[in-house]
Amino acid sequence: MEQVFQKFQKAGKNTVDELIKWMKDAKVIDATKDAEGKVRQLFGNENKDNVSLEKFKEVVQKLATDQKKNLEEINKNLISQGNKAVDMLKAGASALKDKFMK
Repeated sequence: MEQVFQKFQKAGKNTVDELIKWMKDAKVIDATKDAEGKVRQLFGNENKDNVSLEKFKEVVQKLATDQKKNLEEINKNLISQGNKAVDMLKAGASALKDKFMK
């Protein structure tokens, strides 16, 4: 999961909003306002625009414990979905670059 997070970080997508979207897409949390609000609380005073890997891992661990889910399974889902998201970011950047190069 660390490698995928670092790709998000490199792309500037390690914001609380983007990380919550990632968790929703990976089915780690439900797509409800209640679930989103709880996750926002777990991030606490962390910089909302630049979440650290350590804080993200702490939040994921807490969610796994609270939901009585296997942390390895959650990490596997995050990696799978995160790689898809990173690929989409790369494809979008490539298309944009091609458009400007013409």
